[in-house]
Amino acid sequence: MTIQMGSRGPEVKGLQLKLKAAGFNPGDIDGIFGKHTLAALKHFQETYEELADTGVFDAETAAALDQALVVRDSESPGHTEDPEPAPCAPEIWTAFKQLVDLVTTTPIRYGPGRGLFKDGKFIISYGPGSLGSKSWRNHLGNSYPSFHCTSWTNFFLGWLLRYNQDYTHAGNIPSLFALLEQSNDVHQQPDGGPYRGYGPHVREIVSNGATALRSSTTSPRTTVPTGIDIRELHDRRASLPTFLICGQSTHTVKGWKRWHHTLLFAIDHRAAGSPMYRIAADGYRDANGYSGQAMQWIEIDKNTLSKFQSAIYRVYGVKSTDGTYGGDRPIPKVELEP
Repeated sequence: MTIQMGSRGPEVKGLQLKLKAAGFNPGDIDGIFGKHTLAALKHFQETYEELADTGVFDAETAAALDQALVVRDSESPGHTEDPEPAPCAPEIWTAFKQLVDLVTTTPIRYGPGRGLFKDGKFIISYGPGSLGSKSWRNHLGNSYPSFHCTSWTNFFLGWLLRYNQDYTHAGNIPSLFALLEQSNDVHQQPDGGPYRGYGPHVREIVSNGATALRSSTTSPRTTVPTGIDIRELHDRRASLPTFLICGQSTHTVKGWKRWHHTLLFAIDHRAAGSPMYRIAADGYRDANGYSGQAMQWIEIDKNTLSKFQSAIYRVYGVKSTDGTYGGDRPIPKVELEP
């Protein structure tokens, strides 16, 4: 049985109740399939790539909505399965802040660089794969040490976890989520080079339900089970791991851009209030080459939360039992390619 615009009765009322429970506002729960129910249903369908946003409630949509409610129920505000956040060791946080200063106060900008480990240190390169790759198009007219979004998060994890000689600058990793879920053995990309995963060192963070509860037409949200908005992350920051690697989807006037960006959040648990920061290689590539935006270190607080309200995140926390991440191995130096 399908339910659509103009339908009436208990089946419509049941649909309205489920949409509301999943975080999509159907208007009055009156058993009448009108424009508000249609908008809520289409909004729900847009969050699932396998569903067409027809506004018709068919068997496929019903199954997806039931699954969304099961997932959300298991991840209710009482959910307590977050990793226990071992405070980052002082020497690791100091080294991290030195890395942040390096990538934000030197001419590191958005580009094709991926970094590499050479001669006992990590080097932020100009271009991909090797040193000396300095001829590529960009908006600024001259090349520079660079990262694109996934290369930055891959570089950070390789450095923090001391992959060192095992570090793979595999460029456009098949997906951030494959990188974060695969083992640290060598894996071969179907149409690219080898890479090592970070699966043993990270764990996915699930929503506690707050993101879905904030769903509205003026501040779009999604009930994709892995979606967490910036406000939920910020509210939960004291109980989250120090380092969070995220895939980002963004809501635009044309709809959702699915998992188009990757970035890092860092939480300073040793400071009062556990301040939370965002650092990412933001930018784009077009016919004129790479955009060349500089990397930024931004504190997430009441003044900056709204800047990131249109995004949701799939979040992985970096695990550590003692806050050192790489055990007793020294954290490597990081330098720029000359």
